[in-house]
Amino acid sequence: MLDVTGIKYYDDGDKWYRYKGVKPPERTPHGVSEDNIDEIISKTNQHIHKWIQKGNYISCDIGEYEHGKNIGVHKRLTGTNDDGTPVLVDI
Repeated sequence: MLDVTGIKYYDDGDKWYRYKGVKPPERTPHGVSEDNIDEIISKTNQHIHKWIQKGNYISCDIGEYEHGKNIGVHKRLTGTNDDGTPVLVDI
C-alpha cells in the first residue's frame, strides 16, 4: 500500500493477498526508471549487431549477452544496416 497525499493506493496485483488477509510481497526496484533508461541503453548497447534468423526469431550473440526478438512468421531477415539494425522483408 502506498500513501500518496493521504490517498491509499493498492497495487492491482495485491488483490489476492488482501482477499486472503496475507501481507503482499515487498517489491524491489531494479534501478530502471524513465529518467535513466537512455543511459542504461547506451551503456549496454555498445556493439554493432549481427542478427541471425532462427525460425520466427532473430537473435544477436555479439556483446556480453545474447538478445533477440520474435518477428512473426511473415517476415524474413535479409541483412543489417550499417548501424546494425535488422532489415526485414514481408514474405
